Amino acid sequence: MSNPHQDLDQLRQQVARLDREILEKISERLRTSRLIGEAKRRAQLPIRDFRVEASVMQRARQAATELGFDPALAESVLESLIEAAVQTQVAHQPVTHKGELQRVLIVGGSGRMGAWLRQFLEGQGHTVASCDPGGGEFVSLAAAAGESWDVVVLSTPLAMLPETLGQALALGGSPLIFDIGSLKSHLVQDLQKAAAQGHRVASLHPMFAPGTVVLTGRSLLVCDAGNAEATEQACDLFRETAVSLCPVPLEQHDQVMGALLGLSHTINLLFGQALCQLGLGFEKLGPIASTTFAKQAKTAAEVAAENPELYHQIQNLNQCTPQVYQALQVSLERLRDAALAAEAAPFLELMGECRGYFFPSS
Repeated sequence: MSNPHQDLDQLRQQVARLDREILEKISERLRTSRLIGEAKRRAQLPIRDFRVEASVMQRARQAATELGFDPALAESVLESLIEAAVQTQVAHQPVTHKGELQRVLIVGGSGRMGAWLRQFLEGQGHTVASCDPGGGEFVSLAAAAGESWDVVVLSTPLAMLPETLGQALALGGSPLIFDIGSLKSHLVQDLQKAAAQGHRVASLHPMFAPGTVVLTGRSLLVCDAGNAEATEQACDLFRETAVSLCPVPLEQHDQVMGALLGLSHTINLLFGQALCQLGLGFEKLGPIASTTFAKQAKTAAEVAAENPELYHQIQNLNQCTPQVYQALQVSLERLRDAALAAEAAPFLELMGECRGYFFPSS
């Protein structure tokens, strides 16, 4: 009979050899990525080729399926490899772009999303400057007024956007102006008024985190503020990427965000608050967590670690927030009554409705 401990040792040694082989292949891939970066510089091409990245991700999913493991794991590995490849090439960015080069001013460029956008646009070959009280090339938007800009991007905190939009409209020179705010209600009238006056204004909303490297499968919401040409021009800055451009009516944007952001944030904060009320420390629950608890706790912890001021603004500035809380209260009361009822029928009916929402064809 074989010795289980000896078998285990041999298997662990095999895993160690495989790990070494994987790391050697990663090193080889990074060396090749550096050569690709040098070739791009000689050809004066942008660092990022999002169509190629999308092809790489599709190839990884297909290979994982053929090899019999989860495509999500392949996506995660390739995303990390692409990020590392970009970092090896970013030190010597090219200065040309396939389309027309733009002079871009990012108002709020020292923020996380502003910094991401600056790196993204510079990687595409555009000339980008920041205007931000917290740093950058200009101390204030007024100091940037003497320059000529093709594009002005508003990436300031949500509460500052109306004032910032007014200042941007006064710059002169007819630049394309668009915000990337996660809420629009407090901007709708100002944007539509500006469009009616002939200003080139639009409104975008990246539905991904500032640290995102691979845009495959990501969405960028596009809101027409009344100037269709300006909206198309804003989209052109992202059209060569693998990001999905998703039109959303400007007036409906915040209603959609009430569900996608407001409700999801609230559920996760409620989860954390309820655990606090129950008095069971996470250090006790974590090691024995069920699959469902572990998934929910991971998401709730990520939400709890986010910027509290930003999350408050997402709740406070959205005119649809009262509707979200009303729906949540009605649902919670109904769920409580169903869970405490002696008969199972109310609870089964509630779960059936939830199942029907997520799986309408089943």
